Amino acid sequence: MNGVISQHVHLLAAVAYGEASPANDPQEIGGIAFAVANRCRAWGNKTVPELRAADQNYSYAWDGSNARFNKLMRTSDAEIERNSGMKLAVDWAERALVNGGPDPSNGGFWWDGLDFKTNYANHPKVRDGFRWGDPSHNIFNVPENRRNVIVRWQVKNRKTGQIVDGAERGRYDCVWVSTAAHGSTIFWIHNPDYLNATGGKAYR
Repeated sequence: MNGVISQHVHLLAAVAYGEASPANDPQEIGGIAFAVANRCRAWGNKTVPELRAADQNYSYAWDGSNARFNKLMRTSDAEIERNSGMKLAVDWAERALVNGGPDPSNGGFWWDGLDFKTNYANHPKVRDGFRWGDPSHNIFNVPENRRNVIVRWQVKNRKTGQIVDGAERGRYDCVWVSTAAHGSTIFWIHNPDYLNATGGKAYR
C-alpha cells in the first residue's frame, strides 16, 4: 500500500474484504479482487464504480448490508495501514487493478461463498447447471449439476412467416465452470460451450 488510497482501490478493497470470510485468507481476498478487476477489463475496461452502476447485483457486499464492506469504506487510510486484514485487501486491490498477477481466481469473473452449500437446492448457478473445472474446487462437497442443452438457430418460415427452429447452433452441458477455490469461496466463468451456443458475452 503506497500513499493515498484512490476511490477505485478503496471500493475494490471493500468488496474483497466484505465478500471474503473473516479468516482473511490472502488467496480468497486476492481472488475476489482479481475477479472484479477481470470482469471490469473484459467489460470494456470499466472502472469498479462503473461496474457497480452497470450491475448492482454483482456483489452482495455493496448493497449496504455487509458489515465488513461498510467498515472498510468508513476507515481512514491511516487506520487501514494498521489493520492487517484491511491492508491485505488494499494491497490485493492495487495489484488486481493493474493486473499484477498471479491471479488467485485463475481468470474468474464471479464467485460464491458458503451460500453455495447452504442454498444449494435453490442456488441460481445450480439451476443453470455447473461443473467443476477441477475436483479440488469442490470445497463444499456438493455434486455437479449438468444438463444437456441444444440451441438451434431461429429462422423465419418464408411461407408462414413464423419463426421456427433451424440448424443446430451449439450445445452445452452447463452454464458455469469453476476456475479456483480458496478459503470459503469458489470462483467461476461461463462455460465457453454455452457462450458459443448462445452468442453470449463472457462478462455478462
